[in-house]
Parts: sequence; structure tokens; C-alpha cells
Amino acid sequence: MRPQPPAPPSSRAPGLGDYLKAAFTWRWNVLALLAGTAFAVLSPVPGAILPLLAAGELLYLTGLVSMPKFRRAIDARMLGRDPQWEQRDEDPQSLLTRMLSELAPGPAARFRDLRDRCLRLRRIARGVAAGAPEAPEADELRGGGLDKLLWVFLRLLYAQQGLWRFLDQTDRSALEAQLKDLEQRRAALSDSADERLARSLTDAIATTTMRLDNLKSAEANNQFVDLELERIEAKILALSEMTVNNQNPDFISTQVDVVADTMTHAEHAIRDLNALTGLSSNIEQAPKMLLE
Repeated sequence: MRPQPPAPPSSRAPGLGDYLKAAFTWRWNVLALLAGTAFAVLSPVPGAILPLLAAGELLYLTGLVSMPKFRRAIDARMLGRDPQWEQRDEDPQSLLTRMLSELAPGPAARFRDLRDRCLRLRRIARGVAAGAPEAPEADELRGGGLDKLLWVFLRLLYAQQGLWRFLDQTDRSALEAQLKDLEQRRAALSDSADERLARSLTDAIATTTMRLDNLKSAEANNQFVDLELERIEAKILALSEMTVNNQNPDFISTQVDVVADTMTHAEHAIRDLNALTGLSSNIEQAPKMLLE
């Protein structure tokens, strides 16, 4: 019998579901789950062991999926990249190119429009400051500050796209209906019902509740990212416009620092959503965003 050729690489960017599937189906995890389940069923207190087993599995999945090296390895496998690709950190410019290529048309157009507006304002500022001795220093400060802010903006757009994929794959109404059905079935059990049925329903209710809580958290994160994108977009434009009217390097440096100090919550959100984006946490260096 001829061996089957390897599956062709995927044409889409891997998502959270792909990472969870890879982590769950890892052979050692499957063996550990089977062994743990068998031990629980044979023990005198399966009702106490099975929830602990489920909690341990959730902890394992969450921990593994949150590791950048694991996600890069899955990306390499699905996208047909070199197996050693996960060992290398992308340089900022290559990462910028990849992120833009993987953004959906709407978010990509939003970013490019904002960047183009910044470029137009910078050209105006250069024209206003033509010949001024402080112009080169002011232009360098302005460009570096905008690079950092645009980099935060792009990473938030990229993170939001991961949230959208997760939300699209999860039906809140179906989860709520499933939870209601499970609770009704448990409540309908008679006192003489098999104890295993009650334990199984209780565990199913706990798992479904956990999934619903996770979905609610993702919805809240999506709302926060939406607001942060609007806020940062306004900050970027305000900084670009202010520096047209004031070319003093000290003024520009102060304004850049003030705006940068307000990015803390956005940076935390990006790091928290790394499991969805697959980006390394070591992406603080901003690439050149305003190249002409």
C-alpha cells in the first residue's frame, strides 16, 4: 500500500481552535487523560477526582497555548514553514509585513488610512519647518513617537481579529441553552437515580459554565479593544496635528512621552491576547511605520 502524501499546508493563519486541538490531541495528553479517567472511575470517590482531572486539563491547555514557542511550532506545521522557524524571532520589519498580509481587508484599510494621514501631516510639518535649525531633530522625534503609537494600534487590530475569530466560532445562545438543559436534567433526577448521572451532569454544567464565562470575557475584551483603537487613533492624529504647529523638539518629546504613558492598558491587553494572536511577547521594538 502506497503511503499517503503529507497534507498540504493550510492557506489560512492558524487560530485558537488549531492550537487547542494540537494541545489536546498530543499523544501524551491523551494517554494521561485516559489513565486519569480510568483511575477516577475505579476509585471510591470518582465525583471528587473527575472535576480535578478536568481542572488539570484546562490548566494544561491554557498554559501550553499561551506559550509563544508552541504557537510558532503549530504555525510552522500548518503553514508549511521550516521546522526550525519557531526557534527564530522575526525582525520588526518582517513582522510588520506579515501582520499586514494577515489582516482582514477592513482592519488593514483602517491601519493604512491612518498611516497615510500621518504621512501627509508629516509632509506638511516638514514644509512649515523648512530651513529651521531644529527641524531634523523635531522630525526624528515625531517619527519615532508615531512609529511606536502606530505599532500599538496595529497590534491591537491584529489582536481584535483573533477575538473576532473566537467569537465567530462560539455560539452564546447555544451555550446558554445547553446550560439550561443540563440544569433542568439534573434537577429532574430522582433521589433514587444513579449517582453517576448526577456527577456527570454536575461536571458538564461546570464545564459549560466555564465556557460561557470565557465567552463573556472575550466579549468584554472585544469592547475594550474597540474603545482603545478609537482612543489611540485620536491620540495619533492629535500628536501629528500638534507637531505641525510647534516644531520645538522639547515640546514634541514631552507630547510623545505623555501619550506613551497612556498606552499601558493597551500593552497589557495585547500581552493578554497573545494566545489568540500567536505573536511573541518580545515585540516591543517598533518597526519603521512611516517609510515613504
